[in-house]
Amino acid sequence: GVAFDGTNYLVVWEEQISDGADVYGARVSPDGVVLDPDGIAISTAPDGQFSPKIAFDGANYLVVWQDRRAEVDDIYGARVTPTGAVLDPDGIRISSAGWPWDAAPDVTFGGSTYLVTWMTDSDGTTNISGARVTSAGAVLDPNGIEISTAQGYQETPAVAFDGTNYLVAWQDGRALSD
Repeated sequence: GVAFDGTNYLVVWEEQISDGADVYGARVSPDGVVLDPDGIAISTAPDGQFSPKIAFDGANYLVVWQDRRAEVDDIYGARVTPTGAVLDPDGIRISSAGWPWDAAPDVTFGGSTYLVTWMTDSDGTTNISGARVTSAGAVLDPNGIEISTAQGYQETPAVAFDGTNYLVAWQDGRALSD
């Protein structure tokens, strides 16, 4: 993922390691100069972090990812300053409702809070959930918000903000009845 802070970009990625992956980032100037050639370690927690996405709130970035440190897949995040400082080195647990797994996060800033979305396993189907996160890193919806619980499979959500409302879109695979 990539976001712009008005001066530089912050690019984030998953970097493969021996026991999974970690989340790294690097600032890039508008003329293409990589300001952090060795990368910024955003999350190096055990057991792997995957699929990072990023948004900017006017002061700091929020990077979110799929995280396996608790032996299930949850969604975590960390705030990163425009100078590349990681404000939440242990991460912020965003999805904590005890689902079997949460994956494929996305994030946008909506004027006063971020909205983080993800797909979650629910008894053999996948649904779309979300949570609002403040600029200070507080999770306002610790049990999550159910965005789509239709029968079948809802996957890979994407979220945007239009100045008033959020729009969440996803891939939908409805189960056909016999």
